[in-house]
Amino acid sequence: MGVVAAAGSIVGMVFVSGRFGAAVLCGGAASFVNFFWQRRSTKAIFEAFAGGDRPPLLAVRYLLRYMAVGAFAAFFYFTGLLPVAGIILGLASFAFAVVIEGLVSIFYSSN
Repeated sequence: MGVVAAAGSIVGMVFVSGRFGAAVLCGGAASFVNFFWQRRSTKAIFEAFAGGDRPPLLAVRYLLRYMAVGAFAAFFYFTGLLPVAGIILGLASFAFAVVIEGLVSIFYSSN
């Protein structure tokens, strides 16, 4: 995911602008943080349910993560510091990395 965000940032700097490349890199960093935050939240929810508890606060924290990511993108939208399209592309770097890994495994798993 980090490689995809860095490559997208370089491509954005070369073909669009430096601000766009910085936006992709910033969005990619946020995507990286979001990934580990989601993994930790999901693990806590499943551990609580496996123990027989029903903690409603963990599910609320899981949903608040989406609001935090939205607030992150909205901050750049309203302030205009970085292009929002670059931020969104950076946030999507996780999805791009999953697609690339899937394609690589399809084409190289036939050995």
